[in-house]
Amino acid sequence: MDGACSTLPAACENASNTAEERVCKMAATSGPEPDQLALMRRVVELAEEQTRQSAERTEQSAERSYMNAERTLSVWTRTALSLMVFGIAVDRFGLLLRHEPWPHAGSRLLPNPLSTIGGVVLVALGVLMVLACGFRYLAYAIAWGRLHTWPKRHAPWLAFSFAMGVAAFGVALLVVLLLFTQ
Repeated sequence: MDGACSTLPAACENASNTAEERVCKMAATSGPEPDQLALMRRVVELAEEQTRQSAERTEQSAERSYMNAERTLSVWTRTALSLMVFGIAVDRFGLLLRHEPWPHAGSRLLPNPLSTIGGVVLVALGVLMVLACGFRYLAYAIAWGRLHTWPKRHAPWLAFSFAMGVAAFGVALLVVLLLFTQ
């Protein structure tokens, strides 16, 4: 520009497009800035501030979304662990029952085979649940990490590792339930 906007604020000095240049030239030639131009500048400033705040809210919302996924993983892991513990209780409760001998067994203290099967099914269901939710969370977290920056001191591996640890516990529990039925 040729210095026509030198008496105006810095916004006019950096005017890059033709509309801004015209406004600056018009304001420089007409003397003091009219109220409408001042009002328009204020509206533009407010719109830019609102856009900046909107971008901040969008990033905060994305971070909350990731934290919600992590909380959901912990809830499903807790539910799967509860199913496994309930499976142990169902299986071992059969040891406490005294019943007529089953046709396949001669001892009165053998566990009820239906209790064993029920306990194994509940533990297996818990293992499948924690495996499914763990891998689903990991897929979401990796996709989320490609689009956003990770929260400070945070990555998806700890939550996923805990879920896989619970799954390993469930598999070990299944082995114990199936091998040590007597």
